[in-house]
Amino acid sequence: MNIHNIRTFVPSIDFEVSKQFYLDLGFEISWEGEDLIIFGTKTQNFFLQKAYVKEWAENCMMQMHVDDLEDLYAKALPLINKYENTKINSIFTADYGRTFHLIGPAGELWHMTEIQKKIK
Repeated sequence: MNIHNIRTFVPSIDFEVSKQFYLDLGFEISWEGEDLIIFGTKTQNFFLQKAYVKEWAENCMMQMHVDDLEDLYAKALPLINKYENTKINSIFTADYGRTFHLIGPAGELWHMTEIQKKIK
């Protein structure tokens, strides 16, 4: 088996609000339809869909690894004042690395995590 990509589907209560939230966070649109958007890059991406089920949305979790966690945190922090129902916590160190949690407009939880640098 040779897997090239695995995509998750992220819910939205208000599709246009969630679309703008992800644009403000720094994601790029690689394809857009009437009720589905692909955000990310050619190899790392997800679907934002015009669909919402409360129980599913509030249990939807993703983890994203980045090189510069402080930069992403600085982009994410102002969004909690701009978008209703969004939340963020401070950067902390977990057993899997430095991270912060970001809850998006539909209740989806992102584990934003810094790539761990190997010690030589």
